[in-house]
Amino acid sequence: MSVKDFSSKLKSARLESGLSQRSLGLSIGLSDKTISSYESSRSYPSLEILKKLSEKLKKPIGYFFSSEEEISLHVEIEKLTKKNQELEKEITLLREIINRVE
Repeated sequence: MSVKDFSSKLKSARLESGLSQRSLGLSIGLSDKTISSYESSRSYPSLEILKKLSEKLKKPIGYFFSSEEEISLHVEIEKLTKKNQELEKEITLLREIINRVE
């Protein structure tokens, strides 16, 4: 799925629900600017946020995707992103230990 497809589907679902960007954002702990960035294809939500959007807008997660394969790819990207963040924390910790030893 392209980010643009997601963006248009998000906006359509939000408008169909009668919500402003502000009210949608506040209801799931985000700012209206974040919702705007999703709807204008400037950024893409994490899987956690996508689940919140899906619940609030009463749409299955699959609504935002064209196929099951795209859902799987998004989940895999999310896992890899989290693993990368964990590794970055470990690297930072190792650097701190090395600096103490030197």
